[in-house]
Amino acid sequence: MPTNLPAAFAALRDVLKKHAAGMIVVADTHADFTVTSPANGPNGKPLWFGCVLLKKSAVTYHLFPLYFNPKLKAAIPAELLPRKQGKTCFNFQRPDPNLFAQLDTLTQLAREGLERHGLLNPGQVSPETFNNALRAAGEDPDAIAKLRKSKGKAAVNKRAATIKKKTATANRPRTAH
Repeated sequence: MPTNLPAAFAALRDVLKKHAAGMIVVADTHADFTVTSPANGPNGKPLWFGCVLLKKSAVTYHLFPLYFNPKLKAAIPAELLPRKQGKTCFNFQRPDPNLFAQLDTLTQLAREGLERHGLLNPGQVSPETFNNALRAAGEDPDAIAKLRKSKGKAAVNKRAATIKKKTATANRPRTAH
């Protein structure tokens, strides 16, 4: 079956757009349809909801609530799993009405979860509200914070080691050949 990326993009854009009422459309081009919540997370940044991207070899459908919602992940139909890449992305090369209908249902569940926990209300989301939404979705906010902190420390240590190595290499005497 031949690929039809433009048709896949158009159909997936329609799926995401169907659930984007009241959200902020960040991009709407021939190759990018991106939507965020009108709410800002505790860090002051927008809460990303989803995007559809037309790439060179596939159309990608990202549903960002999958990133922090184990219950939503568990709701992914088995037929969609082969299309899943990474934590939030599904890849397609042509329209597939059955799979797109399943993605439509999953996107609706994602939206309902955000609505239920006040994450589609305009303005700043308090840390307490965000943590309650994480707990309801099956995540442990404290474990996430510890993991984020340890990754931050690891990144600092790696960067320091890289700088030390570059400095040592730069200060090494050069030999003539």
